[in-house]
Amino acid sequence: MKAMLVVAFMVLLVSFYQNSNTSNESFNESLRANAAKSFLVYTEAFDSYYSSNSTGNGDVTGKVSLPAWTPVNGDIRMYINNGYGYVFMPSEGGVLSELKKATDNSALLGVSDGTSIKTNTGTLPKPAFIPSGYIVYVR
Repeated sequence: MKAMLVVAFMVLLVSFYQNSNTSNESFNESLRANAAKSFLVYTEAFDSYYSSNSTGNGDVTGKVSLPAWTPVNGDIRMYINNGYGYVFMPSEGGVLSELKKATDNSALLGVSDGTSIKTNTGTLPKPAFIPSGYIVYVR
């Protein structure tokens, strides 16, 4: 009888653990998808700003108007430098792949390293204000 109770208890523990892992993975997928969507909202707002302010220079994060419903994300920065626009954020596991899916592998997305931004179509020089290991949208 005790052996059956122990076995039943073990089965219960295993099933609880499996459900817990499934819930955690689902939660993590949701976080990645939300981070990607937030980044895309920022890039769209930046594009609107850039279309009439492309000659500016420097950090324009505080100047870009975001939709009222968008929560502010202090990790996402927006700069204009020598005629190019940049939106960037720290790279988090899985977010770049979500962005690539959402944009059909856009050539405007890349990841920064110490000296460059690596995109699907090649390597671009990285401005000093973009840290290494960031997801970067280049306009």
